[in-house]
Amino acid sequence: MLKLIYTETALHFELLTADLEDWVERRLIFATSTGETMFVNSEKASFLLPEPICEATAAKFYLHHQGVKTVTVNRCDLDRVEIGLTGYWLSTDLNDAEGIFVTQLPDRVELYLWQLWCSANVPSAIRH
Repeated sequence: MLKLIYTETALHFELLTADLEDWVERRLIFATSTGETMFVNSEKASFLLPEPICEATAAKFYLHHQGVKTVTVNRCDLDRVEIGLTGYWLSTDLNDAEGIFVTQLPDRVELYLWQLWCSANVPSAIRH
């Protein structure tokens, strides 16, 4: 499972061994037990990677051959690639830009995306 934590100042990327549905359920139970309101929506999220064109092409090729249709790779400009994911957005406010995005993909694809993120953002990547 991939977990992206969007804060006002940063994006943190985690690779978890948890099952997506179990993790979301536990998060909702925890929120309810603390009196917190938690919203869960099916959404798309994205993150940027500073990758050369050949890496973007390699990512598209890899994802295509893994049969993954819920991940997109698009060039933003000469220096950056946007990776788009489909999954669930969890936040305490429907209109908040801060929250947690989670998705579950084949293990090899998750590891591949996590490694790409680590290559560009070593301090904010965590593997559980």
